[in-house]
Amino acid sequence: MQRPAAPAHHLAALLVPFMLAACGAPATAPSGPYARYLKGDESVRKVSEEGPFTLLDIEYRSCCGYLFSAQLDYQRILYRGKVVAKKVERVEPFRGFGRPALVWPVPLGDGKLQVLSEHQGKAVFDTIDLGLYSHDGEDGYYHGYPIAPGVRYFPRNGGVLLSAFPIRVRKLPAGLDCCTGHIGQLAGTAPDGSAYAYADSRKEPGAMLVVDADGGMREPVPLPVAQPAPAPQDLSPHSPLLRWFETSFTWTKNVQGKWNVAPLAGAPQGRRAPVEELFLDVPSGYRHCFATDNASCQPGWRLLREGELATIFKNGYVPPYTYVPSQPTQAFGAPVGALMVSRIGYGGTGYYLYVEDSADKVVAAFARRLRERRVPFVRIDECPRNTHGTPDCAAPLRDQLGWQRDPDYSLENALRWRPDDGAMFVLPTVAVRIVAAEGGTTLIGTAARYPSPPPLREK
Repeated sequence: MQRPAAPAHHLAALLVPFMLAACGAPATAPSGPYARYLKGDESVRKVSEEGPFTLLDIEYRSCCGYLFSAQLDYQRILYRGKVVAKKVERVEPFRGFGRPALVWPVPLGDGKLQVLSEHQGKAVFDTIDLGLYSHDGEDGYYHGYPIAPGVRYFPRNGGVLLSAFPIRVRKLPAGLDCCTGHIGQLAGTAPDGSAYAYADSRKEPGAMLVVDADGGMREPVPLPVAQPAPAPQDLSPHSPLLRWFETSFTWTKNVQGKWNVAPLAGAPQGRRAPVEELFLDVPSGYRHCFATDNASCQPGWRLLREGELATIFKNGYVPPYTYVPSQPTQAFGAPVGALMVSRIGYGGTGYYLYVEDSADKVVAAFARRLRERRVPFVRIDECPRNTHGTPDCAAPLRDQLGWQRDPDYSLENALRWRPDDGAMFVLPTVAVRIVAAEGGTTLIGTAARYPSPPPLREK
């Protein structure tokens, strides 16, 4: 016989324990020394002091128990025992400015920062508009890199310098951010402050660019890849780049009276063709450069004008920073057509060289030059292919270049090539592609530059 349904008030009574478990008990009363600054279900995970400011790292677990609860983390700021900021995130100490201060991003503020400091016995709020949606920061330095007492740097293709107090924001002129490469990390400032030197990387600089305060710029100069080393006195991870620049370059002026930089170690002299050295030996070869506005670069080169070499550069367009020799010049047994500064696939800046000969003859001359100089190499196009048709060069790279492990993924991608024609050479410090180009010419291009040994994949 079917049992009668339970009355509705009985069901409600049965649901009460379940609802209490699902929705949780009433808010837990705060406890501890900071209880008076907390609301129900808030607890303090960490307390830090910055001068007269107390920073509470708060954990808030909302109602609704183990089924529907949610945890929120935020920070609350006290000033001499009073709450001055109820709920903020990513607060960091703002040190080195002569007064206690805290900083955090303005929510949805499009690059604005909120600074809280003490001045004349009062808590003072300042809003800083950096004009940056983001910057190339890292853990611990989201709010700029200290680079000098009272100065922080926010990198972003030139970036911003911030000094305080009083707060001053100086937007630096943009560097290069195009087909030539990304060159926009501050490396140095001219003696009179009217120009800036930028590098293409903070950790592994391999190109230099000088930009005037009004935006005018010199021609970029690729360099041997360096690895600035940290030191105990560094203010931040940006300091090694600044120190490397100070110890490697000197400020000078060109014939137009514009600031430029010259390396303290000049380019090697000898009978070898500088344009060939770019593709044979990076540490020595990239001490040569070809910019026409820098006295430390090779003489006898000029910028290619629009409409020239129409067989290579169609429709009259000539890429920026493309050079031609003023006098007939040969490289790898062929007449040089043009030399172009360009971004390379592995990252950084390299060169493309057009020579007026067939690709098979240039490949043979390139290989002959390597053998004459006893430079070890591996030809990617001659490696055995795997089942996917991709060259498998692990064994040759181990035997010829001593690479005991696979290169890291970025370098591996630069070397992953399935050529239908031409060749790709991997040398101890550079990888070079040689392929047929327009108008019966051949293109010799830097595919990757790297230290020796290169960055290898972790086991």
